[in-house]
Amino acid sequence: MKQHPESAPIVIVGAGVSGIATAIRLRELGIEDFVILERASGPGGTWHNYRYPGLSCDIPSHLYCFSFEQKSDWTRTHAGQEEIREYLAHCVDKYGIGPHIRYDVEVVGARWDDAARQWCLDLADGQRLHAGVFVSAIGMFNEIQRPDIEGLDDFGGQTLHSARWPDHVDLRGKRVAVIGTAASAVQMIPELAKQAARLLVYQRTANWVFPKEDRMFSTGELERFRQDPQAGLKLRQELHDFFELFLPFDNADLMQMVADKARANLDNVVDPVLRAKMLPNVPVCSQRPLFSDDYYPTFNRPNVELVTAGIERITAAGIRTDDGMERPIDVLVLATGYAANKFLSVIEVCGRDGLRLADAWREGAQAYLGMTTSGFPNLFMLYGPNTNNGSIIYMLEQQAAYIANKIAWMREHDIEWIDVRREAMDRYNEELQRDLDAVEVWRTPATRYYRAASGRIVTQWPHNMGAYQARTRKPDLEAFEIAPANAVA
Repeated sequence: MKQHPESAPIVIVGAGVSGIATAIRLRELGIEDFVILERASGPGGTWHNYRYPGLSCDIPSHLYCFSFEQKSDWTRTHAGQEEIREYLAHCVDKYGIGPHIRYDVEVVGARWDDAARQWCLDLADGQRLHAGVFVSAIGMFNEIQRPDIEGLDDFGGQTLHSARWPDHVDLRGKRVAVIGTAASAVQMIPELAKQAARLLVYQRTANWVFPKEDRMFSTGELERFRQDPQAGLKLRQELHDFFELFLPFDNADLMQMVADKARANLDNVVDPVLRAKMLPNVPVCSQRPLFSDDYYPTFNRPNVELVTAGIERITAAGIRTDDGMERPIDVLVLATGYAANKFLSVIEVCGRDGLRLADAWREGAQAYLGMTTSGFPNLFMLYGPNTNNGSIIYMLEQQAAYIANKIAWMREHDIEWIDVRREAMDRYNEELQRDLDAVEVWRTPATRYYRAASGRIVTQWPHNMGAYQARTRKPDLEAFEIAPANAVA
């Protein structure tokens, strides 16, 4: 049985981008008595766990890194999994985070102890850890989404999931089927097509796929970035400025430009009948944006078939669709991602008076600034409800700064716990939902990825990144119930 400290003043769960950013900010403020619990064997979060072929970042490399730790030698305009994982490991080493991390430790539950005024974290190995402050850095991608298809467990061949891809998979000469055509599928399908003897792609809903314009940096460009740090910073600023203009989705000229690019990208499908099947019937940008230069051309290959008939069931030998046809396969790939709208509620979390987070979020996850939920003292979340838009690393930097500053303020003023007031959280979320409703492209039912079962949009921030930064830097102590350390319980 692994040994863990019985208690820690601050416990961060997750050593991905958000956990690393928070730890760095805490150390900058002179706070060292924190521990990071990571269920994987190394740092990086998604970039450590995801291994599927073709995995890379959709945000340009120079924007997908910390503002305080610019990388001058990205090899591509859009970095791949291994390069991003190495960058995050570099940050862990450079900023002295490694000694704080406990790997292969999974948190399966958390309960606020009203009497002791602390969190009790239950670990998968049966041990319990007590924490004064609980920082959730597990983000959105934790609970695997498996499609609800009859016979899924009956398949006699190999079944793979995009979120749990093995290190070594040989698909040469095999008949492969991919269920799903969203983010992970768009990246992996071109790579799978190069290996498989036959590749079947089962499409339920056509998605807009924008050109990624991905390429290797030239030797000259890399040398310029190394010799002149301002060159990389200038490129980062240009990218940032473009996203800031585009993200509210209200600039007609930019929206038209993006729509034209999406349609031109689709034109890479040669067969007009096939191209028509891949034409989305929803507005551009109403779904999660997908990016690829080689997704559409892949369907020109003779070994690739798009199947748009509904799946009736999975059989022992293949997939039968509702047109009565059964196609035999050797390997089934589920490119169905995660239940991204559950956030921290993927584990059992109980707050004051036994309030379950799953019950508090019954109509959909919500939080003040996406970071604190009423009834759960000293609980902070990163990549929480309604914080997704633009470069997530930029957004996470703002959250890490906010959380670290709150913890530092609590210590300076001898505060035992804080809890966002219900009225402050409700007021924030009412305003947030009004702003979300004003984003025209998100009014369509196609935005189900963004929504809870109630229909509430729970993942997206409706403005640009600068607006979120400004909101998180605004003094807001009046939004919290505050309990000094010497207060009587």
